Amino acid sequence: MEGLAPIAPPPAAQRLRWLDLVPVVAFTVLGIILVFAVLVALARLDRGLYRANLQTIVLSATLAVYLALGAGIAVALRRLRAPLVFLGLRWPTPRDLGLTLLLLFPWYLGILLVTTVSAWALNGGRAVPSNSRLIFLQHPNGIGLLLLALLVTAVAAPICEEAFFRGMLFRLLRNRIPLSAAVVVSAVAFGLAHASPAVSWALLPTFIFMGIVLALVYQRTGWLTNSILLHGLSNAIATVLAFNVAMR
Repeated sequence: MEGLAPIAPPPAAQRLRWLDLVPVVAFTVLGIILVFAVLVALARLDRGLYRANLQTIVLSATLAVYLALGAGIAVALRRLRAPLVFLGLRWPTPRDLGLTLLLLFPWYLGILLVTTVSAWALNGGRAVPSNSRLIFLQHPNGIGLLLLALLVTAVAAPICEEAFFRGMLFRLLRNRIPLSAAVVVSAVAFGLAHASPAVSWALLPTFIFMGIVLALVYQRTGWLTNSILLHGLSNAIATVLAFNVAMR
């Protein structure tokens, strides 16, 4: 892992500081609090309407949280001369798209292996329910819901999560500890961020595996675009599959 080609270090004035994580965390926490307050208010005002539109409301609330996360990232990086270039963002090239398609097979093979071992070790040998089942809580009532879900899972989530966990956290760690440790620590943080009472803890190793692969892709290519594409395409496939299952 140490032999991977490193990304060229930026000038001192363009380097991240641990302090830059503060507005990201603050905006995200504030966003979660505000969204939760709105959800509670909606449920109390008209419980029937809330239940009837639960899927749309939950997806919209999730999108709002990602927007808060994105706002925090924008505030944190505003002092940089060219934040998008700093993160390694560019319009996808044919090479970027080809690499993403090439990585899909080992990506899913790795997920299958990790999930199988995790099910045996942490879930009594029973299959671990995927978190994609939570995307559609009710029977979808139209293609519009799928488009909203894709906006959340395949656009907002990959961009915001990659910008924070790889573009910021991993870069901070990489400049202070060995590369292998930076990859693992950032991947564990990525996995823990996806933990919730609705998601089985047996999925944690799978999320950590994803975080490791995405960090290595970012490190090896030097472009955050590549990790966003892999993350986004994987989420898009999972969302479409979950939609088809929910429609049955």
